[in-house]
Amino acid sequence: MKEKDIAVVILNYIQYINIIPGIESLIKKGYSVDIYCNDTDDNAGFKELFADIRKHMREKGYTVYECAQKIKYKVLLEPYPTGINIKSKYKIKYRYGNISAKPNIVYIPKNFIIYDCILCAGDYDSNYLSVFSKTYKTGNQKYVNFHKIKSKKYTKKVLLYLPTYGKESSIELIGDELKNLRKKYYIIAKIHHGTSFLKNEVARIEKIKNQVDEFYDLHKNLSELLAIADVVLTDNSGSIFEAIYTEVPVAVFADDINKNKLNNFNTTQYELFKNGILPYTNDKNKIKLILEKAQDKIVYAKQKKWNQENFYHPKDLVKDFTDIIEKFINNDIDKRYFEMHSVLKKDYFEMQNKIDCLENEITNSRNELREEKNKNDKLKTKLNDVKDKNTNLKKENDELRKKFFDLDEDNNRLKRTVNYYKSGRLYKLANKLYKIKNGGK
Repeated sequence: MKEKDIAVVILNYIQYINIIPGIESLIKKGYSVDIYCNDTDDNAGFKELFADIRKHMREKGYTVYECAQKIKYKVLLEPYPTGINIKSKYKIKYRYGNISAKPNIVYIPKNFIIYDCILCAGDYDSNYLSVFSKTYKTGNQKYVNFHKIKSKKYTKKVLLYLPTYGKESSIELIGDELKNLRKKYYIIAKIHHGTSFLKNEVARIEKIKNQVDEFYDLHKNLSELLAIADVVLTDNSGSIFEAIYTEVPVAVFADDINKNKLNNFNTTQYELFKNGILPYTNDKNKIKLILEKAQDKIVYAKQKKWNQENFYHPKDLVKDFTDIIEKFINNDIDKRYFEMHSVLKKDYFEMQNKIDCLENEITNSRNELREEKNKNDKLKTKLNDVKDKNTNLKKENDELRKKFFDLDEDNNRLKRTVNYYKSGRLYKLANKLYKIKNGGK
């Protein structure tokens, strides 16, 4: 099997802008890189999402593969397990955000243990994600050359609204409050990259467009908007941490700031709220208050302090990324750790496969029992129908028998009446006259 250096999976524009500076740096250094973005039969909108980034990358001159090639790579870079069966010696999970706001959806063990290395935003997430694999801090590549801009275009403060998608989105909850906020703020909205193509998000897009001054989809770089924003309003979205990273005051409006906790592992946004760092409300009438609070000097200073203590801010945002990939390509890693982690992976996924098999057996057994129950229910229904018919037939039979007895009794009564008349003198006389009339017969 042919061998190459690097395979990288990119499935949407946000992932692309988060990793492409490092990929270009590796290509310039002479490493061979293949880019993958598979197709899907999904009809919810992911097919269009994937097609969008494939088109963009091809227009930029990149070759993009949709299926695994007969190549073994030294390193595979993925944002999460994508299901493309790409062969590689090492698997590395790259990041396309700072910290997840949805632990219950994202921090699933099987989605992390599979990787030999997890790239992180700083000491904060590197610490707790190290339970799954080796972690390394890297710079946030989409903020290369980022700097704040004070534009003369805006006469009001710029409020950047960054809602997430799905059931965690605040778009329905916020109602017409954005229109009210426009009295004080110039409002720019950028929707989540999933919202741009998912078919069940179309109504939300139209709702937001009609309530803000400027509207952008996934193709607008978030860094450009954070550069001009005075304050950010979001919900249970990873954009909380993008705002903190770029030192833009941020507040959260959501129905429950801790709804996405994982068992006893609280969301980071909840912990920040609890510690007085992140203003939050679930009352749309208090959005103005939390925006003001986010811009308060004391609260803003707390957000900046948390940023410096928990996010990694190297001068060169690409170098750490390329250095780490080169170490794996050249096998310049802790081999003892790698071998032990391989044992863990093997054991974990063997156990997971057994669990999956057992769950499939349980599911099949339940389906069989359900089918048997349905059959029994149908038989019971038929039996009850037969019983009902028998009951009706018995009732009909009883009615017919009663009618028969009634008719039999009427018949006997008539017989007795006839016999009575036959024994009478008048009947005998009439009978003789009848015989005489008919010739004695």
